Amino acid sequence: MKLATLKDSTRDGKLVVVSKDLTRCSEVGHIVRTLQAALDDWAHAGPRLARVAIGLETGAQPTMRFHEHDAASPLPRAFFWAGGSGGFTGPRDPISVKEGATNISATAQLAVIVDDVDVQAGADEAKQAILLVLLANDVSADGAGAASSFSPVAVTPDELDDGVDLSLLVRRNGAPADGGKGSAKGNAAAVAAAAAKRSLIAGSIVATGSCFLTSALTAGDVVRIEMNDRTGHSIFGAIEQTVEARSK
Repeated sequence: MKLATLKDSTRDGKLVVVSKDLTRCSEVGHIVRTLQAALDDWAHAGPRLARVAIGLETGAQPTMRFHEHDAASPLPRAFFWAGGSGGFTGPRDPISVKEGATNISATAQLAVIVDDVDVQAGADEAKQAILLVLLANDVSADGAGAASSFSPVAVTPDELDDGVDLSLLVRRNGAPADGGKGSAKGNAAAVAAAAAKRSLIAGSIVATGSCFLTSALTAGDVVRIEMNDRTGHSIFGAIEQTVEARSK
C-alpha cells in the first residue's frame, strides 16, 4: 500500500491512497483524514486503507490523478524524528538557507514510520512496529540543521523486496552521483536503537542509516532523490529540491 498527503489549507494535509504506479489516488476522508490519525488507530484504519488500495488496482475505487508536486511530506509534522532536524518541507519545496551560508549538505536515506514502541524493545518487536517506509532528505548548513523533507509517498514494508538491496539514486543538477544502497534489512535494528533509552509513540520517524551525503551545495543547485524497484519503477516518487538563499 502507498500513502501520500496532499497539501490543503490545514497543517496536516489530506491523506490519500496512491496506486502502485504513482499515477492515481483515492481520497479516504470517510476513513480517516490525516496520516497521523491513521497511525493513531492503525489496527482499524490500516486494513480499511488496504482495501482502498486493492480497489485502486482493480478499478473498483473512484480515483483522481496523483501529482507529486501536490504532495506534502507524508507526515508534514511528526512527534519525533530520530535522524535529522525539524521543520519538514514538501518533497518539491525549495531548500531555504540563510544567504551566505556555507558547508551546505544533503543527506539522503531511508526512514521508517513506526507504531508505539516500548523502551528497550527487541528486534522482533521493533520489526513489527514498522508501519511505513519512506525516503528522507536532511539538509544542514554551517553545521546546523536547515530542513528535512520526505518522499511524496510512504509505503508499507510489503511494497519492498525484504532483504534485497535497492539503489538509492541521487542526482545533483541532473548529473547522477554514486548513490548508496538501502534495504529493509537494517530497519528493525535502527528502530530498536532509537528505542534503547526512550519509548516511541505512533508516528515517530526513524532514520535507518542507509545514507548518501551530497556536500558543498550552493544556491541554485537541484538535488533529486529516488529509489527504484528491480523493474526500474519508482517506489516512493522523487524528492527534488532547489537550494535557495534567503536574505534573512
